[in-house]
Amino acid sequence: MGCSDGSYDEPIITVDCDSGWVWDGTVCSRRTDGFNGSVYSIAPALDVSNDLYAAGAFTHFKNEAVNDIVRLNNNGSLDKEFVSNEDFVALQVVVPANDGSKVYVGGYLSYHGPTLPTHGIARLHLDGTTDRSFDTDIGIGLDVHWIAPATDGSGDVYVSGYPVGDLGATFESWLIRLNSDGSLDTDFNSYFKIGESIIDLATDGSGDLYISINIAPYIVRLNDDGSINIGFDTGPTGFGTGSSGFEPWVTAIKVTDDGSDDVYVAGYFSEYNNISANGLVRLNSDGSLDSEFIANSKVFNFQAGRFIVPTLDGSGDIYVTHTDGQNIVRLNNDGTIDAGFGISSEGVDNDGTLGTLNDVAIANDGSGDIYVAGSFTHYNVTPVANLVRFTSSGVLVK
Repeated sequence: MGCSDGSYDEPIITVDCDSGWVWDGTVCSRRTDGFNGSVYSIAPALDVSNDLYAAGAFTHFKNEAVNDIVRLNNNGSLDKEFVSNEDFVALQVVVPANDGSKVYVGGYLSYHGPTLPTHGIARLHLDGTTDRSFDTDIGIGLDVHWIAPATDGSGDVYVSGYPVGDLGATFESWLIRLNSDGSLDTDFNSYFKIGESIIDLATDGSGDLYISINIAPYIVRLNDDGSINIGFDTGPTGFGTGSSGFEPWVTAIKVTDDGSDDVYVAGYFSEYNNISANGLVRLNSDGSLDSEFIANSKVFNFQAGRFIVPTLDGSGDIYVTHTDGQNIVRLNNDGTIDAGFGISSEGVDNDGTLGTLNDVAIANDGSGDIYVAGSFTHYNVTPVANLVRFTSSGVLVK
């Protein structure tokens, strides 16, 4: 309607959004039943709460505005006492400190405001505010994708990711160890400066760590000073792809939960020291191939698994990505499919297109349930929003 001064009133526009979304005046947004954007990383809180941290590229959880990281109560509601005071964008990873007293977040970060940015990693208090005692100065020069708190009681943390050298960071590398105050641990030198390293820590009390590298043998075990542990012998060639011409690529590493200190490894490879290996192997603690573990070819067949998650029941069983990338299965410790975990073969989808699974975590409430995070809007025609919970038998928990 026109006005006497020549201006006019903007018409009020209302749009009928798809089920589960709301109109915010500009676009359909804010899933009312979950996250409005991808969830990249999840991690159970390591305290008595049984809560779950979730990080990703989202701005709302249900009808609540959030800032790329949330803490969810065990019943799926938002923990409103956890509120980040930083403008994080698209966090890639969230990892609690070993004692549960703090939580690390990583990605391509910029916070503290435009005049004093800090890039790569931050440590948060349990109320979500930034722990200023963890100070990397002007940043570490990495788009951080992997964070692994050291297990030696030092409070140090291993960090890996993609270099972003144009940020003027005080130190840059592919794999570094930070002291508990955020400064660089100059006594740690892995000598590997090429390729993003996937990290998992040994469970034998040594403080060692397993990392991926982008040259043969594509996986090594490091001592806690960064030197190579020669007791983990990957043989003359390590991983390979036969005559395919493709360069091998390790995409997931996870130490078993059965006390053996064996290691599961997934990625783009078809052999290990010239022995056939369909994209997923179990290596003995000395680096030799566990010949009794043969991954079902319907699960891993020269594919890049996004995750390997032990069931944490001491069995050595694992949850892994299916070859189509839309589903997960549970494997016994010999590589066969555990039929007791019955996820629908339809898996997840994203409004009719292929959905993506990014991370899996085991609930720490003793239920044996699993959380599954990614980019999806439906599971087996049931509307969901980028994070679901299943029982240990594969039943969706609403």
